[in-house]
Amino acid sequence: MNIKTAVSMTAPTALATWMKGLAQHLKHLGHSPEQLFEQAGLDYALMDQPEARFPVIKTTRLWQLAVEQTGDEALGLKTIRFITPTSFHSVGMSVLASRTLNEAFQRLSKFGELITDASEMLLQPQADNTVELAIRLRGDVQPAFQSTDGFMALLANVGKALGSPELLPLRVELIRPPPAAQHLDFFDKVFCTEVLYGQAQMKLVFTQETVNAPLTGANAAIAAHLDQASSAAIEKLKPTHGCAYKVRQLIEAVVQKRSGEPLPSAEDLARQMNMSSRNLQRKLADEGVTLVEMMDQIKKDAAERRLKDDKDPITAIALDLGFSDASAFSRACKRWFGVSPSQIRTGKG
Repeated sequence: MNIKTAVSMTAPTALATWMKGLAQHLKHLGHSPEQLFEQAGLDYALMDQPEARFPVIKTTRLWQLAVEQTGDEALGLKTIRFITPTSFHSVGMSVLASRTLNEAFQRLSKFGELITDASEMLLQPQADNTVELAIRLRGDVQPAFQSTDGFMALLANVGKALGSPELLPLRVELIRPPPAAQHLDFFDKVFCTEVLYGQAQMKLVFTQETVNAPLTGANAAIAAHLDQASSAAIEKLKPTHGCAYKVRQLIEAVVQKRSGEPLPSAEDLARQMNMSSRNLQRKLADEGVTLVEMMDQIKKDAAERRLKDDKDPITAIALDLGFSDASAFSRACKRWFGVSPSQIRTGKG
């Protein structure tokens, strides 16, 4: 089945394989997951198709039904033992081949849309020598707390999965309210660090030293190959008629010229798409993105690619990407990657 025939073109979705953990845990408990999937309006057989996707609104209903049936608020944390890297397509495998947690999280940030387009991951260096991996929900979607519990626990324990169990976050922040008293110890045990509840945003906070520590399983060649597979898979998800897709094409066409030509403004893009600037912004908002976010992501992707693959002077790259000078570009790189352009180029980032 084609991915797009399983879901609406606009509703937030997630990989169907993520639900395998829940299905297997329910079976382990003696329940029938097939019945719950049917009640939630989900095709149970789709989980065997690696690229199939489920609407988040229906997976949220599935989690609610599962909690009602089991009476277990901590269900999300108990399903992750059935989750493997392949549950997250090529992204999960490329994380295993990353050189550092920083690089692993950069991949999750870049290719996270392949896992779910209901949220985005942002890696943000802080002034206090920490790094925040923030999970920002898109629009007004609210996945089930059990789903985000499990995903955040996987992120918190990614160091353990990569053979470095000492690489833990300083703390985990969740938007969910505190679980019932009988579950608090279990949450602490699974996360292995301080957990804060009722926060404004989901995030994990690491030290710079932790995210930049070398990982023993690194394999740059395999990681690069998997990155290509992730990029190709994301392209399959993009509706060719989507406004954001067309805008991205127009912006990237200018970036690829490498002429130092100013990147198009909202008015320029709207004119090329035969609509008003206001209408363009509204259509992008309907698709869960803003022009500022798109510009920033395109610049970030181009900067990383050119710094690693090209020998062009850093100043030339900065001007091509619309920065006033190398200093402004350097500040952007430190915001995006936590290191300077020269460190990215030499592989020290």
